Amino acid sequence: MIMTIPTLQLSEAIPPVEVRTGEQLDQLLDQLRPDSPIAVVLHAHGCQAHILLGLKESFVYLDEVAPKRYFITIGDSGANGVIGFHLLGQHHTEFEQRHLIPSTTARRVLREFFDTGRRPESVQWEEGWY
Repeated sequence: MIMTIPTLQLSEAIPPVEVRTGEQLDQLLDQLRPDSPIAVVLHAHGCQAHILLGLKESFVYLDEVAPKRYFITIGDSGANGVIGFHLLGQHHTEFEQRHLIPSTTARRVLREFFDTGRRPESVQWEEGWY
């Protein structure tokens, strides 16, 4: 089995940054202070884990590349509307507001995924295929 070093992709314009520890991941995310909402991507454990930054609420979107399956957090399943943001600071994207959870929870979920390689059970997830 080939081991790859996890990376955090902040933008399409700059190369991804290697992330060797959970503490380093936290520090990298803490340093980001976007002017508008953006999603960055953690590449780890054969997945792409997206997290929204720049708002009080966030989401985590786990994209399992090999089986073409994804999981996205569910906050208030009855929430209406969409939230707009820029994926990797460039591509305008929208997700339904029902996927939003508190940003502190999203950060904890991303960190747990980084540390364990498993989808945390502390939040609700919606599964989909593409």
